[in-house]
Amino acid sequence: MRSLLLLLCTAGCAVAAPLPHVSLCDQRHLPGWQGAPVGNVLLEGKNLTSGATAQQPKGSPSGWIGWVDCSEPRHPKTLRIVKGVPIGSSLILSNPSGFLLTITAKKPIIEAWGFDPDGLHVVLKSRALHGPAMIERFLIKDGSQVGSSPAYGSHLPTWALPYSDKVDRSGRGNNR
Repeated sequence: MRSLLLLLCTAGCAVAAPLPHVSLCDQRHLPGWQGAPVGNVLLEGKNLTSGATAQQPKGSPSGWIGWVDCSEPRHPKTLRIVKGVPIGSSLILSNPSGFLLTITAKKPIIEAWGFDPDGLHVVLKSRALHGPAMIERFLIKDGSQVGSSPAYGSHLPTWALPYSDKVDRSGRGNNR
């Protein structure tokens, strides 16, 4: 009876998987750049990228990992820089079996991104060198866009709120 209760409890209880240990190594020194570092993605001690053109590596509870790709489109080991800013307009997602999915943002610079708490989507915020940002939501399974919103305003969808542009009175930029 005790084992049956234990089995029923474990069958109905969700156990959170540990996040994959994802980090950035071989970081580049970019004079004057104070944004997210650029380097190679390291997963559990194994290099997943080369050329040191990745930013913002992250892992999800379901085992997916992702990073912003700042490489030249035709030269994957060359860092794309415009006016001293690394330009990453693609998000690379890798599932636990190694399948890679590329998602391209509407604007040329992915400023921030993350796995949606629902486990089914990623959300990214992109902008050009100047002007307003755009927040987009994509399905992880196939990379299709399922939502888009400007990063400002009072009527943002719930999924976009963590990426919104907030008024900053300090003079240092965005509150994020």
